[in-house]
Amino acid sequence: MAPPKPFILPKLPKELREAIYAHLESDDVKSLRATCSAMAKLIPLSFDRVFISANSLNLKVFRAIADDETIRHQVTEIVWDDARLTTGPELEEDRMEYEEDGVDPDDAVTDNGYPLWFKKGRSDYGNPRSYILPDYLMGIEESWAYYKPLLEDQRQVLASDADIKAFKYGLQRFPSLKRVTITPSTHGRIRNPLYRTPMIRAFPRGFDYPVPTAWPWYTNELSAPVDVLPWVSEDDSPHQEMYGPDCTVEAYRAKWRGYRVVTRALAEHDNHHITELYIGGNEVRSGLNCRIFDQRCVEYDDLVTLLKHPGFRYLSLDLFTGLLEREDWESYKSGLLHDALAQAKDLEHICLRSTMEITGGSSEQLDWEEIENYVFPLRTIFPIDQWPRLRHFGISHMLVQLDDLMELLSALPRTLRSVELSNLAWGSLTHRTRELLPSMRDVLDWRSRPVEERPKVHMVVSGAAFGDGDKDGWYVEVDDLVYSFMYGEGKNPFTEHPDIIYPWEGGVRRDIFNPGFRVPHTNENFFLVTM
Repeated sequence: MAPPKPFILPKLPKELREAIYAHLESDDVKSLRATCSAMAKLIPLSFDRVFISANSLNLKVFRAIADDETIRHQVTEIVWDDARLTTGPELEEDRMEYEEDGVDPDDAVTDNGYPLWFKKGRSDYGNPRSYILPDYLMGIEESWAYYKPLLEDQRQVLASDADIKAFKYGLQRFPSLKRVTITPSTHGRIRNPLYRTPMIRAFPRGFDYPVPTAWPWYTNELSAPVDVLPWVSEDDSPHQEMYGPDCTVEAYRAKWRGYRVVTRALAEHDNHHITELYIGGNEVRSGLNCRIFDQRCVEYDDLVTLLKHPGFRYLSLDLFTGLLEREDWESYKSGLLHDALAQAKDLEHICLRSTMEITGGSSEQLDWEEIENYVFPLRTIFPIDQWPRLRHFGISHMLVQLDDLMELLSALPRTLRSVELSNLAWGSLTHRTRELLPSMRDVLDWRSRPVEERPKVHMVVSGAAFGDGDKDGWYVEVDDLVYSFMYGEGKNPFTEHPDIIYPWEGGVRRDIFNPGFRVPHTNENFFLVTM
């Protein structure tokens, strides 16, 4: 047997090693440090991102980093994990399923003593046909035994406001901090989290539990889709009808705990250096309650205070819009969202995503015969004349009209380097994605610009009829096809359908919870699931 090849990485010059480390993701660096003691000594600890949630382990690690005089200077981002563990069914419709069987959902337990809602929330309950369960899946009794202390720990953190205190402490201790991310999507799918927080890293292998979100999310699996409810109201009845008799307007607002805490703390701590805000949720069909923009409120004013902060440059805003299209886009047309965005004079990156249900370029909730009546100008939302430094513009799950979208794209500043146009619905039966691409190529001047100044287009579309295969974080992107058509000699990829790329037409299948996953969009890969 030939002798093993020597491990040459530790013998390379320091400058070369550091250049190699710079190309690695943080998880890869941690794995490399764990290979042997020599690598652990050669590669210094690096923490550019820290996590806050209603979990004492996450807070313990957060404070340990904040108290380290070396590492605390590396932190540039705080991620507020707002996905609190579920304590049972929240929606009144879900609770009624138990009551129809003559049991209280809070008391419904199996013969082995664990709650029925916990059993129903596991990945092995009602398993979809495309989801392959691993052999090492933890038993339900073991999983419940591990889950119960987590619930008690969460209760204590929330009761003591330990998460709020930790965030305010971090604002003082992280001098390089520039970004705050608030998301309910941290847990992603079972075994495919969006972020590997200390809490999630500590889970025993095979731990199976109801994936939490905490923020309301859009679903059409119930008898009626979950709607977005008023943020400011004297009437609790809509909230109680959807979430039960104990749900007040304030209790409903409390679901967005992370957003409220972060924006309030930043408004009070005005000498901060936060220039980037990422509000997530689109990964799990959720986001910030759009009704915040119906009328002035504390949470709106706190956001405006942040956006107008000198040097604020990056906003990614996922909105939970429910059935807003049925309310004549009240939250958009109030003008408050437009006015808030107009305060960010130094903005370089803007991305707005809603939860509007769209399949194959069409709204699932609007009558296609009257679709033109629902279209509104994009400038109702976007004050693009106020953003002379803009480098990225993105919209997702929005209703658009071709001429209006082209007018807006034409008016974006010369600094623009990238555009996202994902899962759009069209206010016309004849002018859709197929017609958009030639318009962008022939009308915009992007093609004539120097190669390094040409905006790159990120586009996500339906990968099959009826949205099959485009759920649970899976999606199809056509960036390369669009680039080839706009800047090269490629053909318009939308041949069979004006808004759908079928498996035989190209495209790439991606997984939002596994950024490294990338396979051709083919029939063979259509229902491929990564574990």
